[in-house]
Amino acid sequence: MRIPYNISKSAIQAHQHKLNHVSHNIANVSTIGFKQKDVQFTELMHNAVTEQDVRLSEEIGNPSLNTGVKMASSKNRFSQGGLTQTGDPFHLGIAGNGFFGVTNADGGLMLTRDGAFHLSTEGQLVNDRGDVLELNNAVPADQWGQGDVTITKSGEVNVLNNGQTNTVGQISLYLPPHHTAITEAGDNMYRVNEGTELLTSVDNPEAFGSITSGYLEGSTVDLAQGITDMMMSQRAYSLNSKVMQSTDEIYSLINQFN
Repeated sequence: MRIPYNISKSAIQAHQHKLNHVSHNIANVSTIGFKQKDVQFTELMHNAVTEQDVRLSEEIGNPSLNTGVKMASSKNRFSQGGLTQTGDPFHLGIAGNGFFGVTNADGGLMLTRDGAFHLSTEGQLVNDRGDVLELNNAVPADQWGQGDVTITKSGEVNVLNNGQTNTVGQISLYLPPHHTAITEAGDNMYRVNEGTELLTSVDNPEAFGSITSGYLEGSTVDLAQGITDMMMSQRAYSLNSKVMQSTDEIYSLINQFN
């Protein structure tokens, strides 16, 4: 008797999860380096229907009653976002595979596609959170001298001083063996799961994309699709609420004859 209620309840819960994810995507349509999150659903277990429940035709075979749906998983869509020119040499976009590595306040390595960096008062390349961009063979900024800073596609940080180019650091990109090896940590950051070995662009440059200085990668959110998904989920949510209400009315009517 509770099966119709449970079917509607599971659908309402599933579409509430989807609405939450779609709303989160739409809110980040302009967030630098944001990766859209997609939701997948799966059926719940089936209940077998027997002769004790209802008379069955031999043509039916093995009948069963679906007991609802649930959210199976939510995965980030790690596709390439569009690169927009800013003109700031410390704004970095990745064209292809890879993540920037930054050290947070706790000393832990975090991965991100958000390349909006700037030079801090301590002479380090940092993001707006104060996380420090990972550099190999880094020279302190107070030793760079006066000159134009350029960053190559391979991640070399160079300073042009009196006609001479000095390399003051090498940006290393990171890549997990698979995207399930990293966990979303908020603020467009990803935490590396324990035991995961990362590839680096210093050791395996052929596995990585290129760094584009003066550009930022945009969000991968498809706004039109997001609005469509939101409308469909809201409609499904509303319909399942009405189904639950109608089920209750039917059971109330049946009880009047008992």
